[in-house]
Amino acid sequence: MHTIEIETIDGQPASVNECLNCGGHLLAPVLGNFISSNTAKNIDSIIPKATSVPTHSPICTHCQQTMSSIKDDSVPQTVTVFSCPNNHGDFYPKDQLIQFKKAQDAKINYHKLWGIPVKSAFAVLIPVVIIFTAITVIPNVLKSMRTSQETRVTASEILTSPLITPITSTEVLISFSTRQPSKTNIRFTQGSTSIYEVSTKEDTSHLLSVPNLLPSTSYKYVIEIIVNDKTLTTDEYTFSTP
Repeated sequence: MHTIEIETIDGQPASVNECLNCGGHLLAPVLGNFISSNTAKNIDSIIPKATSVPTHSPICTHCQQTMSSIKDDSVPQTVTVFSCPNNHGDFYPKDQLIQFKKAQDAKINYHKLWGIPVKSAFAVLIPVVIIFTAITVIPNVLKSMRTSQETRVTASEILTSPLITPITSTEVLISFSTRQPSKTNIRFTQGSTSIYEVSTKEDTSHLLSVPNLLPSTSYKYVIEIIVNDKTLTTDEYTFSTP
């Protein structure tokens, strides 16, 4: 395996392991959801040494366990993706990463064209819930936050760092998770004065589509977490639209 450095669609650094023999790629769990099609095309341009791609299940380089092919609706039947049983990563055989991204882009564009809620588009993504147990994809977490009694609480005890996924130049997805079921809001502090209800019922997985943004614009926001009738407000986050 050879390690290469890439950048996710929300500007975060990430590493990809590629096999110089078969041309396949091992990505951190669900990282394939958060790279652009151009990045996938560049990654998949490797010319393998082997003349044929192995058909057997690959072995995870971390735990040496056999990886199994994903057979549910999160991956199209025409695309092959293997997953580590211990959640160490996803393996894409040669040319399968770019095929996965093409299918992903086509599904999201279809949903947007027909006005279907963007959440439904995740049927063609490797399950997003894994993001919330795979913090190594984007390891940044909040440093701290205060309760109303000024008790310091570390961010790692409350939520994971939010992921920003651009859908278009005017719409992004913001996703994060909380360590315990919570109601959550997102309040923009710069670039917009909007307040969005993310989870009106207590949940641990939180996903918000934010439309009608301006292209090439920076936005600042905070996350409000309601736990046991107490509201915790995070430090400011920043993202920019493409």
